[in-house]
Amino acid sequence: MKTQKHMTRSNTLLISLLITFMGVTGCGGSDDDGDFNNTDCTNWSEQYLAQANAYSEASNTYATNPTLANCQNYKMAGLNFIEALEGVIDCVPNANKQGFLDDIDQYKEQINATDCN
Repeated sequence: MKTQKHMTRSNTLLISLLITFMGVTGCGGSDDDGDFNNTDCTNWSEQYLAQANAYSEASNTYATNPTLANCQNYKMAGLNFIEALEGVIDCVPNANKQGFLDDIDQYKEQINATDCN
């Protein structure tokens, strides 16, 4: 039951992050409020969506079969997703950047708090 509750929170957070990021990417097109350094910001949502899908699949697998191996895969997929999100931070418009960073920090805390023992 504890694992299922944690998985529900993880999926809810994942969905809310994806909706937020999709909304931000929909505003793309022009560099009106900051420079994007050398990051390729064309279709930058694609850079993290594959990791988001992998994390979602690992979350579902762990929720249905909470083994040590599945927990470790779940955490690894979550950390890979965080890394992918951090890789596109230069693409986030300055007006949304702090919220993006706050969401990443909250997400990272949740993943790191998952106990696989």
